[in-house]
Amino acid sequence: MYTNPTERSPEQRLADLTPEARALWLSEQDDWTLSQMQAGAWWWTRRPKQTRPAGNWFIWLIMAGRGWGKGRTGSEELVDMALANPKDRAGHPTPWLVVGETFADTRDINIEGVSGIQAALVRRGHPLRDRPPKDATTRCHTYNKTSPPTITIWPEGQKIVCQSADDADVGRGYNFAGALLDELAKWGPVASAAWKEGIMPSLRADVPGWQPRVIVTTTPKPIKLLREWVSKFKTGRSNVVLTVGATYENVANLPPSFVRELIDEYEGTRLGRQELHGDLLDDVEGALWTHELIEKHRVKELPPVAELRRKVVGIDPTGTSTGDEMGVVVVAATQDAHQYVIADHSKRISGMASARHAWNVLILHDADCLIVEEDYAKDYLKDTLSVVYKEMQEEGKFRKYDRAPIEYVKARKYGGAKKVRALPVSMRYEVGRVHHVGVHPGLEDTMCTWDPNDTKADSPDRVDALVYASLWLRDQEGRRSMVSSAANNMTLPVTRLTPLG
Repeated sequence: MYTNPTERSPEQRLADLTPEARALWLSEQDDWTLSQMQAGAWWWTRRPKQTRPAGNWFIWLIMAGRGWGKGRTGSEELVDMALANPKDRAGHPTPWLVVGETFADTRDINIEGVSGIQAALVRRGHPLRDRPPKDATTRCHTYNKTSPPTITIWPEGQKIVCQSADDADVGRGYNFAGALLDELAKWGPVASAAWKEGIMPSLRADVPGWQPRVIVTTTPKPIKLLREWVSKFKTGRSNVVLTVGATYENVANLPPSFVRELIDEYEGTRLGRQELHGDLLDDVEGALWTHELIEKHRVKELPPVAELRRKVVGIDPTGTSTGDEMGVVVVAATQDAHQYVIADHSKRISGMASARHAWNVLILHDADCLIVEEDYAKDYLKDTLSVVYKEMQEEGKFRKYDRAPIEYVKARKYGGAKKVRALPVSMRYEVGRVHHVGVHPGLEDTMCTWDPNDTKADSPDRVDALVYASLWLRDQEGRRSMVSSAANNMTLPVTRLTPLG
């Protein structure tokens, strides 16, 4: 069990004393201190890791295992911040934001739960009232359950606004002084958009001597936004501070049966690192690839040019015209039916610019053709690619009158679902027939963190581009044909490849 004395609360340290020393210490305390201790005041029960960090940070990211106390930490610290900063520079009451995955989560857990904001306010002498008090000096809070639900802290009037991540407009229209974002890893693919488009721009209250701050509490899961914040912390960015906590740190406050069940279920497993120890894992349970698998078959350079038979650029187009990521992955095949992932040129780009980017990648790597999903591309990408190809012919980058070298694949031919069509590619990795030439961090992180069973997982643009290229190359095995290099206009012989058994 966890026994580090430096990570124990004052309450736990008192319990460590001998009965005589404990009685002496208690006899020296005043009535207010004793009453606070009896009420379970936050300063008395919190451990050092649960104390708001010093410094000029913007995001306090708490990644902790089950039962560590991250829910209470978020509630208590948000209440402390709100009570300490009641007015903005213009004298208006400060607004604060609480966001859970759904409205029900925000209400039932973050507000009304045993470790929620209402309980934290009551411990500080702010009992709940149904309506504002007549006496302006009365310390209490009122809870309005209309949408969006709000808590008003009297007599200063600070407002704690309750919203949810399933609302696309979360945070919009407010000037918040701080926020609590709970279980952010459960938000799924909406997390980045909710943060960057709604919540972050709303944290702009002008409070004397204070800057808006955000507390994020979550069981770690390698969603994109969490990985971005952890990366900022590891590279020394002062705007993010990270606290990692293990379940064992709070074992004194947890039912023994709960602890035993967690240990029996998770300890010693890969998932236990996440659920018990708060580790952010690079690989995801259920992912079709692991970093270890990719590393096992990685090579430093391509085979000799004479052994390369085909080289293609897999394309997964953006879903919108607003600059989503376009998957662009270059893959080559050799006569012995091995494949080599040469480059990842995926980029946030769309429209005509995305088509030009794809053709420039083809030229850069002297590839034979683009591989594009026809089911998606037939709506607009075919025309866009063709138009841009003709423009580049006029610019002298391609020979005039040649047909645009594009090969279309049908997702339904390979089973339709992303997992079904990705499985045969992952199997090739397992038997050592796919090799990464050098390191491609963006692609490899996407491969190892995409859980095809998670319906909330981000769409894996880079993975789709890789899969389309790999499957098309597989389909060419055992054939004999001639292919043209669009970049240098040379005709390359393609000898018979050995099909896989």
